[in-house]
Amino acid sequence: MDRFELREEATRPFPQPAFTSTRRYLRCVAVVLAIILACPFVRIGAAQQARSQTVLDKIKIQAIILAVEDEIYDRSYQKQFYDVGPEPQPGDTRLPLYIEPTLKNREGAVIYKLLPYGEVIRHFHFDHQGLAVLEGDPSSGFRPTQPNTMTLYMDDDDVCRWKHTWLRTHFDVFDNPAPGRVAQAIERQKHRIGYSAHGVPARELRKFPPR
Repeated sequence: MDRFELREEATRPFPQPAFTSTRRYLRCVAVVLAIILACPFVRIGAAQQARSQTVLDKIKIQAIILAVEDEIYDRSYQKQFYDVGPEPQPGDTRLPLYIEPTLKNREGAVIYKLLPYGEVIRHFHFDHQGLAVLEGDPSSGFRPTQPNTMTLYMDDDDVCRWKHTWLRTHFDVFDNPAPGRVAQAIERQKHRIGYSAHGVPARELRKFPPR
């Protein structure tokens, strides 16, 4: 009896491991391969998301300030700013500029006083040359139906919150800018929007772009 039991035990099939099942093994391999293949795409997606949101650096901030000042000189608005803000030196008016601190897909927004219109909120983006380009045409008057509009048409609480949380800097407007400064602004505006508004009658500016 003892020998029979030993023979029975010896002839009993050896327990097979779980992975010896073909279907189960293939499913596990497929899952592992899927995880391995997905890892690069996860890293790429995270990298793309990080690139889509960029914190402004000093170079980009200066480019935005330059865009604001260039448009003013290109459109000859500088005389409108006389005596509307502090003057760090005679003939120089300094006004605050609020900039959304984080770019989303190289785009952001600014709040500032653009005379003769008033305080405006405008979107901007950067071109391939690194120039900041302000969106919205001042000749349209920043109507309330436009995305680039005056802040008086917006919720006061939202505007106050943005001003408290956005980056605050300033821009300067000279009553009588040097001719070279105006010429530089004109050339940069041509690169930014394809034309210059300098010396163009207001009636023609309503035709976008002017002839």
